[in-house]
Amino acid sequence: MKNLFQNSAQLFFLHQHAVPQKEGTFDVVLSPQFYWVKKVSLPVKRAGEAKKLAESVFEGSLPEGVYSYEVIPAGDGEFILIAYNRDEIAQKLGTFFTDNAKVQSVRFAQYECAGLDECCSIDDESSLVNLNGLLMQIPRNCTDPKLRIDDYLKGIKPTSHKVKLGSLDVEVMDRRTFVYLAAAVVLFMSAYVLEYVDYKKEAAKLEAAKSVLIRKYDLPPTTMQLNSIKNRLFKTFQKQKKIRETLFALSKIPLSKKEYITQMDIDDKTATVAFSVPDASRAKALRQELARKFKLLDSSVGDNSVKVKIAV
Repeated sequence: MKNLFQNSAQLFFLHQHAVPQKEGTFDVVLSPQFYWVKKVSLPVKRAGEAKKLAESVFEGSLPEGVYSYEVIPAGDGEFILIAYNRDEIAQKLGTFFTDNAKVQSVRFAQYECAGLDECCSIDDESSLVNLNGLLMQIPRNCTDPKLRIDDYLKGIKPTSHKVKLGSLDVEVMDRRTFVYLAAAVVLFMSAYVLEYVDYKKEAAKLEAAKSVLIRKYDLPPTTMQLNSIKNRLFKTFQKQKKIRETLFALSKIPLSKKEYITQMDIDDKTATVAFSVPDASRAKALRQELARKFKLLDSSVGDNSVKVKIAV
């Protein structure tokens, strides 16, 4: 495996005719020859939303393979979309960097050379140009080759945008990132151990308290038996709660001085209630009022009485 901790590296512009390297440590800047780029207008505002559409934008225009996508906002609803094949790039790196040559990071020229505003010579046969925000390598030299790619790279500061290439990601992890990650893991594990110890202590206290209650109230020792008792008591509580709610609702029925309840039988499913009223019209009105507030299972109305059977 290549050295994981290279502190300094040379920016190296990799193109199809670059000279293979056998010594040194490099931050590789990929020529547009190794990926596909488009500038498009999309009906979205965020780069994340645009990335979801990238595959459909490139559909039918890429060679067969598995592609990943990057998105660069370009303003006014425009985005620069990059499509790249991780495996092919990794293979190319293995071809150009051999023996003792080490790759510290891999980057897109689209990011690293975004500030390029003039024709830049790559070699005697090609140049890098910025065409409306798109970095393109063209198969001809600049008419006035004042700027060469090696000189341009010496004058820029690398961005934070690195290409993720699977197993190669391990190689491009710098020492500071590794130390931060290791420290975070140590802190997390320490916190987890302390929390686990506290949990075990509290669990032991709860088990001791549970044992005291079991002995005090002569309860069965197993969780299954305790759950059975709990479920039975809960069902009893639910039945009693329904009865109380029904009684409370019946107590809210407005009755005059000459009206009163003459019968009430109630259980956990039904309640039978009879009322004494002064006349037949009041009996009908009271029956309608009861029907609005309760589910009537049965009812009878007389000249001076109302009797209903309601669901609890």
